[in-house]
Amino acid sequence: MDALLTGSVKEDRRAELGVSLGVDISALDVCFGGFSPTVMGDMTATWDKAVEAETRIKERREAALKAAQLEAARESEPLEWVDEEGTLWEYVLLDGADVRIKGCETSVASLQVPEQIQGHPVVEIGPDGCAYLSSVEEVTVPDTVVAIGSCAFRGNVNLERTTLPSLVSEYIPDWFRYCKKLSYLKLPGSLEVISPRIFDHTVALKELVIGEGTRDIQPGTFTNSQLEAVQVSEENPFMKTDGLALYSADGTVLAALAVPVASYAVAEGCKALGKKAFSSFTCLRQVSLPDSLEVVGEFAFAHTSISSFTAPTQLRVILEKAFFTCRHLKTVTLDAELELIGPYAFADTSLEQLALPASIQEVGAHLTDGTPLRFSGEEGAFSIAEGGPLSFDGVGGLYRSAADGLHLVRLLDGQVEQYAVKPGTVSVDAEAFQNATRLMSVQLPEGLRVIGEGAFRACQALRQVNIPNSVVRIGQEAFLDTSLEEVFLPAGLEELGDRALITHGAHHGKEAPALQAVRVGEGSQRFRVESGMLVERKSNGAERVVVYIGPDEVVHIPSKVDEVAAYAFNGSTSIKELFLSDRISVVGVRGLAVDAPLDHIHVDLVEPYEGHGCFDLWPPHTDRGEQQMILALTVPTFVNVQALFEHYDNSVINAASFDAQSETGLDTYERAVRLIQRLEDPVYMAEATQERARRTLRLGLEDICLAMAYHDDRDSVRHLADLGILDAHTIEGVIRAVRPVQDAAMTGFLLELKRERFGGRSFDFSL
Repeated sequence: MDALLTGSVKEDRRAELGVSLGVDISALDVCFGGFSPTVMGDMTATWDKAVEAETRIKERREAALKAAQLEAARESEPLEWVDEEGTLWEYVLLDGADVRIKGCETSVASLQVPEQIQGHPVVEIGPDGCAYLSSVEEVTVPDTVVAIGSCAFRGNVNLERTTLPSLVSEYIPDWFRYCKKLSYLKLPGSLEVISPRIFDHTVALKELVIGEGTRDIQPGTFTNSQLEAVQVSEENPFMKTDGLALYSADGTVLAALAVPVASYAVAEGCKALGKKAFSSFTCLRQVSLPDSLEVVGEFAFAHTSISSFTAPTQLRVILEKAFFTCRHLKTVTLDAELELIGPYAFADTSLEQLALPASIQEVGAHLTDGTPLRFSGEEGAFSIAEGGPLSFDGVGGLYRSAADGLHLVRLLDGQVEQYAVKPGTVSVDAEAFQNATRLMSVQLPEGLRVIGEGAFRACQALRQVNIPNSVVRIGQEAFLDTSLEEVFLPAGLEELGDRALITHGAHHGKEAPALQAVRVGEGSQRFRVESGMLVERKSNGAERVVVYIGPDEVVHIPSKVDEVAAYAFNGSTSIKELFLSDRISVVGVRGLAVDAPLDHIHVDLVEPYEGHGCFDLWPPHTDRGEQQMILALTVPTFVNVQALFEHYDNSVINAASFDAQSETGLDTYERAVRLIQRLEDPVYMAEATQERARRTLRLGLEDICLAMAYHDDRDSVRHLADLGILDAHTIEGVIRAVRPVQDAAMTGFLLELKRERFGGRSFDFSL
């Protein structure tokens, strides 16, 4: 088979599993119901057809260029012309050469758009150009037309038949708005792709003619079809039809059933059913398949009413959701040559029993979800014939015998709450338990070496898994979005993939992370728990924080750490003080997203900056302050000291709460003290930010000094003078503002400050 369906199983996935399928589903020349212009295999029968196809592509490009040029053309004054049938055509000349139809008045039933008017070719029908013609029952547009404007035929309430030109390369559903009687439509000949939109305003469409240039059909195009017949131009080199369904030109691929019928026989010689080939035809109850069929594409029979399926003798592949939600499907008989079944292939059906042949190489996840079929106990009705690479343990587990030992491929039973992996298993393969929503605990056997990528991903009920001492590799996202409470990492563990231990709360941050304890095997040279964190020593000698487990309130990230993994601190609520270093050059997504108001952030610097070897920040406990520090820690992809200061400064300058009625913002005194501290040492403080801070202090100077008087904080008042904010022009107002406090010491201090800095008497007898 030269032209094949692209499958959902990737090449690297099959290589990893050691699967050698007899059918190559990676190199299809058909896009699940669409036809590629590439000349491959049997898709184009002859070289002449290939040349013809290339010629049409060239013509289509030239027509598209012409249509684009029309947009920029200059219109003449409006003109009129009456044809032999008495139809009045309103038009303009484009650059004095070509005709654009602007309107039409007629009483004829059969409207023929002219090829030329007064010797000028008609190349375009403008918006509403042939609209609201109540007498018209049929419209034919000549091949000279290369562009049709929006709503060109709308409101033709009696229109039944339309033939569109060969060089128009688009189809706009609004052309036929309110044309509720349209039953025959010949599509534009250069339309490359047919989509479901052809039925948007053609509810009465019974006969569809596909032009010579169409080579692709979007999956699901005919879901709402009420057609009684479909035709394909004899000049089309890409596809053909039997009047009901559309096939590739060589007949090897059935792209789509276009006409809803109760029963259909697929043509002999067909090797593949495209994506959604029969999908959503609820009237379809029976399909006869030829022995030549090798591939059933994704969603091929989904949402149909078939009650049984017997695999043809050559069938090799059933792809993802091929029979999804076929609620009448009770009986499935599979042939001995079948090699692959995709995920959800029989989900949400009435299937009660399923026997797989020994030839089966791969079985997708959630194969029979939502069916009455049971995998274990007296009602167990799933089996795999002996003699092949796959086997079934009778309680939900699918295994593969490989050169290195037994692999758990997948848990097939979605109802399992507890599961014990078979002794002798060396690998829990990628995604083996993924989305097993009821699974709460798993027992892994000693001798297991690998837990694959995403092995337990999204098992949100999973709380307990024992990891044997023999495990050397845990793949990325192995336990992502689980509720795992405790993990043991063996001393011999060599690899722990990204996000492998990020539990549900840590990933989404909407609840506390489930993981509360990580134990590391004695003698491990790679992993350790320190300051509430799982730390990994990397091969280059540097270290990374894998995940914070807690419950430490004061967290010191080790000095050798240069990486914080994605979601490592996300959702953590116990941390009060965080000590870190700008050595950390990599911070994964939400790696430092602590979900708690921090009292203290300490940053050590690898290289001193403006005389500083470290920095300390005490973020304000306000809603704005918490938001700003969350942004400072969450957004940067490295420890960005400048961003920390910028967000800190914003939280102080914008001191009020988000809620105008709230009193949780910074009070006047604390805000002023923090701003003064920053202005005295404005490291990483932009000039614009410094000016904002100064302006804030100036505008509230009297209230600020009054607050300082209540706190008996004369040092801060002196700092205001040092910064030039309290000066000879403002000190008199400050003295008057402080007078009601009746604090002789503060009053005397202000008078002395006035004398020292700005000149004046030591005593003011008016006070």
